[in-house]
Amino acid sequence: MAGWDIISELPESLLTHVLSYLPTKDSVKTSLLSKRWESVWRRVPGLDLKYNDFPEEFPPHEQSLESFVNKFLESNKESRMQTFKIQFEYEQCDDDQLVVWIDKAVDRGVQHLYVETEKAPNITQSIYTSSTLVSLTLLSVGLESPKNVVSLPCLKMMHIEDVWYDYDDPLIMERIISGCPALEDLSVIRPVDCYNADVVKFLRVRSQTLKRFRLMFENCWGGTEFSVEIDAPSLEYMSFRDDQSDVIVVKNLTSLYMIDIDSEFNVKFGGSPLEQEDSSKKDTIHNFFEGISGVRDMIISRPTLEVLYQYSKMGSIPKFVNLYRLYHAFSCSTLQLLPIFLESCPNLKHLILDYTVVSLQPEEIELSYVPRCLTSSLERVNINKLIMKEESGIKLVNYFLENSAVLKELTVSYTDSPVSNQERDIYKNLLTSNKLSRRCQVSIC
Repeated sequence: MAGWDIISELPESLLTHVLSYLPTKDSVKTSLLSKRWESVWRRVPGLDLKYNDFPEEFPPHEQSLESFVNKFLESNKESRMQTFKIQFEYEQCDDDQLVVWIDKAVDRGVQHLYVETEKAPNITQSIYTSSTLVSLTLLSVGLESPKNVVSLPCLKMMHIEDVWYDYDDPLIMERIISGCPALEDLSVIRPVDCYNADVVKFLRVRSQTLKRFRLMFENCWGGTEFSVEIDAPSLEYMSFRDDQSDVIVVKNLTSLYMIDIDSEFNVKFGGSPLEQEDSSKKDTIHNFFEGISGVRDMIISRPTLEVLYQYSKMGSIPKFVNLYRLYHAFSCSTLQLLPIFLESCPNLKHLILDYTVVSLQPEEIELSYVPRCLTSSLERVNINKLIMKEESGIKLVNYFLENSAVLKELTVSYTDSPVSNQERDIYKNLLTSNKLSRRCQVSIC
């Protein structure tokens, strides 16, 4: 107990600051340490509660989430609040009570607000005019249209997931984003079951300050009703996972450094491939990739590569002249499409490939076309998750060794391993016997 005695002598402001980094249920437990600690947790400038914290984690006189939160907010109502984080189930509090809590948190200058429910109560209007909010996370709640001009001057991070909106305000997200002049990090995850709820069909993201943006919109019985527009000249990172939007517009992405893209551009909805006469879809695909063509680091999915292959039969893929690193999780079928895409990456230096088994049957691959980057710029190749001695894997490794003129390093990793070091050396000699670049170092993991 000597250690606790020393800690107990610290100023209360320091103790409450330390406790603010703990979930509230753990902060409450410190009340059992001594008389000094009995009520320190009540003056912590933050609340962090989950629905499964009740009732066993708290003293007998606090048996419900609702009563506990009310007592906590009353106990230090004069102090500023740094964090208000609450996750609750349907029966633990009603919509009106949640509105009261958020209003109180905003009034007390909350900086980090996190609300997650298992229903969709409407969030209070006060969140639209907070002068102190730095981060806002809303999961499975309802957002009413702002009744006044949105003003969130300090908000830097916003995460919106499975949120329902007013049906009669298609530009609600645009209005919210426009009221965040310091916004740097935005995540929008649209509801999975979007046809049983009110969702924003037109998502427009316009921001001069946004640096990181993540969009996820998939697993919905989509069609042609959804569209997205991104206009963000300061954007550096984007994760784009949208299989439902029929219209996709990107503008002014002049700072974009890295993109993680997994989208079929609504091409395969209903099983129909991209057709020659589908000029609007062709333009959407071309304009999207033209808009991100300055990117330097890319992760591209199998479905996206398949769509690009269909598009390449009707038009040329935009050039990615700045792209130096590319990651792709391939199957044997998409591997045959990869050289076509690599032709659009004339200065690529680092290629990372992860093998994904999509069929139990062996697949034949033929790799004959050699894109320009193999002969002029590609210096590093990592091929992961191959199966030892599988013919397609050997073909793939030899393809790069035999055709990469300036390759410095090729690393291969397998899901299985050689039985002995001797087998490993024999296998390595087999792979490197015909390498074009004599300075290339081959490593087998």
